[in-house]
Amino acid sequence: MSVRAPRKLTKAMAAVGAGVVASALLTACGGSGSGVPTINVYGSTSDAGFDTILADCNKDAAGKYKIVPNLIPSDADSQREQFVRRLAAHDDGMDVLGMDVTWTAEFAEAGWIRELTGDQKTQATEGVLQPPIDTATWKDKLYAIPRSTNVQLLWYRKSLVPNPPKTWDEVIAASKKLKSEGKPYVIGITAAQYEGYVVGFNTILSSLGGTLVNDTSTKVTVDDKTTKALEILHNLATDGLASKSLSNSQEPEVFAQMQNGEAAFIMNWPYVQSAMNAADKKVAADLGVSRLPQFADGEQSRATLGGLNYAISKYSKHPAQAFEAAMCLRSQKHQLDGALSPAGNVPVLESVFADPKFQKAYPFYPDILAELKTAVPRPVTPLYQNISTIVSTTLSPPSSINPAKTAVKLKDSIQQAIDGKGILP
Repeated sequence: MSVRAPRKLTKAMAAVGAGVVASALLTACGGSGSGVPTINVYGSTSDAGFDTILADCNKDAAGKYKIVPNLIPSDADSQREQFVRRLAAHDDGMDVLGMDVTWTAEFAEAGWIRELTGDQKTQATEGVLQPPIDTATWKDKLYAIPRSTNVQLLWYRKSLVPNPPKTWDEVIAASKKLKSEGKPYVIGITAAQYEGYVVGFNTILSSLGGTLVNDTSTKVTVDDKTTKALEILHNLATDGLASKSLSNSQEPEVFAQMQNGEAAFIMNWPYVQSAMNAADKKVAADLGVSRLPQFADGEQSRATLGGLNYAISKYSKHPAQAFEAAMCLRSQKHQLDGALSPAGNVPVLESVFADPKFQKAYPFYPDILAELKTAVPRPVTPLYQNISTIVSTTLSPPSSINPAKTAVKLKDSIQQAIDGKGILP
């Protein structure tokens, strides 16, 4: 809040005013005027309910430090761009980094985040599900505190779809039937040119048994399974069953397609339940949810891991306090708080899944756990951002996909990126 000073201000008053402002700035920045270190948190701070968690942790800190939230762009690609620029400049104003799970290898290899060892490693991983731990690990070393995890599920309107389809072919058949009856029929997926599109494609490809690169991310592995995955995307984009805004659809747009009565099915994260409870109770009561459908006959789908990890910047002036602050933000109580808020953050602590409050809010929690057991990461490599950009660009818009030709282009472009050749799209 700004306060406009009177036009006629004596020099004495001006001096006093300047002193007050300077003192306030020092206090806010944790400067010498306060003696209380400021722990700047970037990422996750715009989550619904974060302000309550923040207040709890600052109270628990009892004056040892003050956690200050900082806003960053809402999409992962823009977030990463800001982080990379500031960390490359050795910016010491960043302490706790709320990182997308795909950034660990890149940031660790660049030396921007601190390895967690000894007691810190034990604290960060105790009681945590293994898949989230894997996303915080690079070359067998832990570089982050798993904060939340994620896997997409199949959401549907129970009034339109009494029995959840088990296969993708059944989803298509049900959508066509609903369309012929003049009912909501759209199949909603994220297909805008951004990271969420890569997640959806990776899920389809992994469910077919395919990969983009080998285990060491040194060789491209695009094959006939990739072509099949591209066929599924192209068919959805051109057979009239997707939203007209498919190529501009991110998670909020897909959520809206379900809320506004356009979609019968959407592939989206577990937050849909808590967010819909807050947005539209009538629609929330009609929501059904199940594991993702099988994309290959007899082969269970394999969801792509999402989530967020807290890393400690290599350039933080207060790494010990930053770790303590991050652990408070990730405490069992706050894991539950984050899950029950409209943010709908999926906890990484297995104990939270056993909490009656969590189970009441997420009666489908067994589906989440089942998805996590078979979930797959995106390529684990410092070059991930290059690969992601290639995939989202090459496959956009989905209606332009020519399965065979696009697969060849994808293969050549990814291998060039691995080899350090070529220019990013």
